[in-house]
Amino acid sequence: MKRAIILGSLVACSSFAGAANVAAQIKAARAEIASNSVVRVPRGGVCRYYNAWFADSCTESERDAILERNIAAHRRWIALTPKAPGAAQADLGDVYAIVGRWKEAKPELAAAIAAGDKIDPKRRVMARWNMANCLWVEGDKEGAKKLVAEVAAMHGTGKVDDFLFATGRAKFLAAVFAGEGEELDFFKLPHSVDCKPFPTPQEARYGDARVSLAKVEIRVKGIGNREQGRWDDPIIRLLKRKLGRFGTKFVDGASGASRSAAATAIEIALSPAAPVDKPQGYSLNVANGRVRIAARTRLGLTWAVVSLLQCVDRGDGGVNAAAQDKPPFPTIRECLIRDWPVCERRGTIPYWQPEMMEFMLFNKMSCVSFNMGRDWVLDPLDRERCRLFGRLASDFGIKVYYGIRDIAMMPLLPLSSPRTFEFHLERARFVASCGAGVAFYLDDHRFPMHPVDLKAAGTAANLDAKYMTRLYRAVKKDYPDFVMQYGPPFYWGPDGGVAYPEDRETYLKSIGADLDPEIDICWTGPRVKTQYITAEKTKWYADLIRRKPMIFHNGNAIGQHNYVQYGADTTGYKASHAPDIFDYIAGFQQNISQYGEGGEAGSAMDWSWNPEAHDGRESVRRAVNQFEGPGVFEIVEEATPSLSYFDRYVYGKPRGELFAESQDDLDRRVADAEAAWKRVLAVAKNGGRFVAGFKKATGWGKKLADYRRNPPDWLKKQYEAAKANTAFAVKEVGFDESKGDQFVPAELLNGGKFCKELKDVNKDKRDVKLMTTGVEVAGKFTCEPFPNPRPFKMFVTGMRYLDRWEKPPKVAPPNIEVEVNGRVVWRGAMFSDDVYRHVEIEIPVDAIQRSNTFKIRNAGPFVKDQGRPVVHYVIFRK
Repeated sequence: MKRAIILGSLVACSSFAGAANVAAQIKAARAEIASNSVVRVPRGGVCRYYNAWFADSCTESERDAILERNIAAHRRWIALTPKAPGAAQADLGDVYAIVGRWKEAKPELAAAIAAGDKIDPKRRVMARWNMANCLWVEGDKEGAKKLVAEVAAMHGTGKVDDFLFATGRAKFLAAVFAGEGEELDFFKLPHSVDCKPFPTPQEARYGDARVSLAKVEIRVKGIGNREQGRWDDPIIRLLKRKLGRFGTKFVDGASGASRSAAATAIEIALSPAAPVDKPQGYSLNVANGRVRIAARTRLGLTWAVVSLLQCVDRGDGGVNAAAQDKPPFPTIRECLIRDWPVCERRGTIPYWQPEMMEFMLFNKMSCVSFNMGRDWVLDPLDRERCRLFGRLASDFGIKVYYGIRDIAMMPLLPLSSPRTFEFHLERARFVASCGAGVAFYLDDHRFPMHPVDLKAAGTAANLDAKYMTRLYRAVKKDYPDFVMQYGPPFYWGPDGGVAYPEDRETYLKSIGADLDPEIDICWTGPRVKTQYITAEKTKWYADLIRRKPMIFHNGNAIGQHNYVQYGADTTGYKASHAPDIFDYIAGFQQNISQYGEGGEAGSAMDWSWNPEAHDGRESVRRAVNQFEGPGVFEIVEEATPSLSYFDRYVYGKPRGELFAESQDDLDRRVADAEAAWKRVLAVAKNGGRFVAGFKKATGWGKKLADYRRNPPDWLKKQYEAAKANTAFAVKEVGFDESKGDQFVPAELLNGGKFCKELKDVNKDKRDVKLMTTGVEVAGKFTCEPFPNPRPFKMFVTGMRYLDRWEKPPKVAPPNIEVEVNGRVVWRGAMFSDDVYRHVEIEIPVDAIQRSNTFKIRNAGPFVKDQGRPVVHYVIFRK
């Protein structure tokens, strides 16, 4: 018996050792794969295969050896997991697909698909996407489309969350392949019920009478062909898709035929004699039982159709909702609209998402620059996506730009290398073949330069503009309508600080001298995140680059809530830009990254379309209403003050200051936000997607309240460390805790904006609280024993924060109020310059209690270029 037990133990140990050995071999194989990686995405230098070829200039045999080592390691991984097939095959199939070896990819992908839910969702998606590409290459288009539809069904399920991942690409393709116009109607826009065009039109008159759209005959002049009852023009397809969903029935009559007496005629004319002789101009005339729209360009006609759709009352709370004798819905009120944009080129700079076409149309964006993907290679279906999207935009008259950024700087490729040029040229020619332009950015990762470029050119100023010109002209030979944007590393100025190894003005002058004059230059304004764009600063930049800049805007609503927008923030475009700014720029594009910034984007488009009529709050409200329906904006606006209280904690990260917070107050604010979000979900037409920042910030607030309730040890230690950081106070004001001095560092002050290691003019770095106009910081101190026989002394250390690139302003410092227990004990200027100094304040005996609260407030009023006070620490001395 004892011998049997020993033998059993030996067998068990042997099995365990064998399993451990297999696990070690799998780990080694996967390490080999990582060190010889073949992946689509260049970011972070993770793809050894392409990095070696382009960035390191390896030989063909060296590059091929990387691929073969990768494949061999995958084969070992597969052999080591015979009872758990799928994951390794999916990854190997992806490698074969990346390098275009479709026949070898197919059996691996088939094995991965057969594994079903034994592999993770991302691999399940990629196996089907790659297999769809295999079938597409083989000519089995129907089989490929079926798999694309399966991949599209995974989009938005939460199992894969990257909108540039295959599911988003498949969603767009599946909609186009279906041929029903869904790619124009993902969001079911517009959801607003005010029945007026957006952005705000230039000239509009509205009547009280209604024209029924229950039955419609579309009559067209100048565009499209009609075959078998279907229009091939996307402008007409957009109109029919939307009206059909609103409830309209269409009378099937040929163009020019007499109108059915029971149907309302919608007359659409593309004509050089159209009433509005302005770029992108259109007219919309609803009167006497018919609807007439006309424009001189396709883009103008697109905006006319969008405006018509925005004016439709579907009977779901619109202008007719309260009428007793309302006609059959949908209807449109009588109106006469003559409209055109002040800024002809306006749009956004977003990541591409499958619903972007509808988003662009209903914000009336004429040019949009996309990061279409992050891939070294575009597989066949992705190329099809780019072609279809670009062609659709061109058919509407919209100009889109596809980005070349990651394949230029992630990693940085040597522009002086022939390989790099041929690589970029192939991509740019493909983009041009889609009817799109190229957006080529060398912005945040241009420096340090690649050693090959340093040797060849010495400076980026000697290379970059010439490279862009060469690339642009090479493409232009084959595609005469090709256009290009360039984002240089110095995309701001003159106010922004310069940390690059080259002189900014020398580089910008090289653009003026060496860049083809037709290439647009992206500019964020005087700073990277500009608050004010003046004519003077714009002219400074334009003179250097010898052309009007294209504004690539990073500011306005961005930054109010840790770079997250809640959805109801008033934007400041009109107040923060020169009144005649559009005379000095080539166009305006707002930088956004997600639909949660849709309210800001809509406001930007409203301002650039009709700046005179623009209202920062109203335009955001109308944009959100269009996206989510009525009521959502008001819910978010009401709850924003509760939620924005948490903005002082960057991205919801707690600091020691949290210990000074009231738990009840934090819980109340979270409860307000959570209740508001429930109300949003109850009415939002798109699930709150366009105000999603509010939900994210609610999660941050809840996390902070929970941290306050149950603080972790690390936060307690951080709090104690902040209190103990007294070195500055000892040196500057003789802080001595043994004598009863009390120390309150910036990190433990409640309120204001916490800034880590903010430099003064002498490069002295300190952690501070920054106070914009109307903002205050607060804290506590004690008086023991109480009462104190003489006044307390209060030392406040800080500075007047001024932009390093500005001369000291001539205006007076901000007005500061210091309050103790509700009583003002100081009022006036506190910090006169941008050097850390301390101010001594005497607190009267009769203002002091046993437990005391104090507040330091930037009392305003706001004065431009005045600077902002920052507080480093406060000392109380008996």
